[in-house]
Amino acid sequence: MLYLVRHGQADTPPNTCIGQTNIPLTEKGIQQILHDTLPTLRELKLQHPLLLSSPLLRTMQSATIISEELTIPLKKHAAFQEINMGAWDGLSFSEIQQRWPDQYEARGKNFSTFRPPYGESFSDLQQRVVGAFHPFFNEARPIIIVTHAGVIRTLLCTVHKNPLQNLFDYSPSNGSITAIDKKLL
Repeated sequence: MLYLVRHGQADTPPNTCIGQTNIPLTEKGIQQILHDTLPTLRELKLQHPLLLSSPLLRTMQSATIISEELTIPLKKHAAFQEINMGAWDGLSFSEIQQRWPDQYEARGKNFSTFRPPYGESFSDLQQRVVGAFHPFFNEARPIIIVTHAGVIRTLLCTVHKNPLQNLFDYSPSNGSITAIDKKLL
């Protein structure tokens, strides 16, 4: 089984496009991991899990708490980082809309294949993430991956055979755990 943990609440500026921008957890985000995520992981009684994390700050902070509290080693894996929003990353949505009005409108019409300048589409993200699981298909032990909402959403679309255009049907909350049978990938 795969256990996808969404990082705790991050210090995200309101109405801002955040992909791979490195932002830290808030105090609330730390508490979410300590008081929501960890008790659930303990209840699962996972035997010798493999713990992987996106290398971005918010996921590494979350994963480090899990690693230390459950005394399991932590490995970074770049493929599990959030979607690359390219030139849009870190900008307010109003600034994006003002600077790239046609592209902003095009993204709203087709989330799955639209790429912002120098970025990737959700289809690209899906291929990156699903491809990253291939080395782990034969792994017998459970796998915990600390990652991002975009990654979790694209994987849920994959296992439920839901078009990526519907990825916002899924709303993984901060600190949540989503279990997926890796055979469905």
